[in-house]
Amino acid sequence: MSLGNFKVNRKILSGNVKERKAISPIIATLLLILIAIAAGVVVYAYVIGFVGNSTTNSGGAQSTISVTACISIAAHCNGGTYYVIVQNVGSTTLSSGGIAQIYLQDITNPATSTISCALTNSLAPGSQVTISATTGCTPVATGGLPAGYSAGDSMSIKVVAADGGSATASTKVIS
Repeated sequence: MSLGNFKVNRKILSGNVKERKAISPIIATLLLILIAIAAGVVVYAYVIGFVGNSTTNSGGAQSTISVTACISIAAHCNGGTYYVIVQNVGSTTLSSGGIAQIYLQDITNPATSTISCALTNSLAPGSQVTISATTGCTPVATGGLPAGYSAGDSMSIKVVAADGGSATASTKVIS
């Protein structure tokens, strides 16, 4: 027996050895499981976001449109109560007869309405159409401005083309 081992053994026998503190194996296992679950949730969220974005479009080209709008109480928008200018800023043509949905929401007074119409002419890239109560599209279903709107209300307008392209705008109702 060497002298070095004797000193180590003497410390153990005399009780002067400091015990190391550590977490129990059960708590360590639980921590590892929680870390693995958290990592799985992060990967799941990433994959679902990626898959959701890649399957939104069915493969066809989607139009890119922009919207300008005017809403009035006393027919001050080119002689009518509203008009919505839809401009094709993309590279695909919107065909005539394609159904366009116009969603109107009065932000000040919680009221909504939908105008559904078929475009009377095709909308080539770079061109625009003015949709009003009487021009620009043939009404498919009855619709109009939200009930109870008044001057000064904030109105949100969303236009969705037949191929899924959409644009939003907001405006104040004028008197």
